[in-house]
Amino acid sequence: MAGACRGDLRDHLKWGDRLQGAGRTEAALAEYQVALRVRGPEPEILLRLAHGYAKLDRLEEAVEFYARLLAADSSYADQAIADLVQMARRALARGDVPKMARLLEQLQAIRPGAVPEDLVRPLAEHYHRLGDHQRALPFLLVAQTEAEAPAAERSSLGYALARTYEALGDCRAALEYFQQYLSGGRARGARRTPGVGGARGEQAREARWYAGGCAYRLAEEARTLGRPAEALEHLDLVIGYGMPRAVLDEAWFHRGEILYGLGRYEEALLAYQKVLELNPSRTGRLVWHAEDRIRAIRFRR
Repeated sequence: MAGACRGDLRDHLKWGDRLQGAGRTEAALAEYQVALRVRGPEPEILLRLAHGYAKLDRLEEAVEFYARLLAADSSYADQAIADLVQMARRALARGDVPKMARLLEQLQAIRPGAVPEDLVRPLAEHYHRLGDHQRALPFLLVAQTEAEAPAAERSSLGYALARTYEALGDCRAALEYFQQYLSGGRARGARRTPGVGGARGEQAREARWYAGGCAYRLAEEARTLGRPAEALEHLDLVIGYGMPRAVLDEAWFHRGEILYGLGRYEEALLAYQKVLELNPSRTGRLVWHAEDRIRAIRFRR
């Protein structure tokens, strides 16, 4: 009786394989499901089921059977990865980016770092659009280093990296990438002039706003730590970008305060006068302090 059952199993596998070879995947899967009920979850059965569902792009079933297969025998990992990659590529070709991401997440669970090069950027951009900055960052970094990527793509990725770092609270790294983007992609560390470069349009304006905000926060940090030269450098960036407008008068005032403390009174005077220009109504704490400093400087002459 046991022999008859085993013979039935072999027939189901054989018929399933014949149907699969004829391109009748749905019918083949039905045969493999019968084999699974008769014999149980043996690797050769689970493999056929997982691969068949992968061919049909049925994500849930493919992932389920590959999970069961790998739990029983991890040596099938390469086959699982190959199927998941092909499914992900087909999903991307159809424009189903969320499905592509889910497939690549399953792939990462099997083998971290196994996302193929051609899918790194789409995955990075997907996470970036979702605002999932922690997940986006490593893929953005990999995608941005691709030597063969067109300049426009590298610029776009650099901007996405800058926004990601800013969202994660790393203003120093964010500012580097914002400057690189706004300067037209010059190498990091190269001398840059705020507002001058290849970036134009609304996104460039947005980049200047974020860059100025980061520069202002870094200037505040430097002032708190007693680093006037570094604070001046960052305040000059805020002023150069002209953004955020809400802190421009404060940036000029703090610039004046640092220069005043360094004994550079004429430069400080110009900075305090800019505070008054930005506040034509001549009201507010900042204006009063600036006017006091202006009187003190003029009294020194």
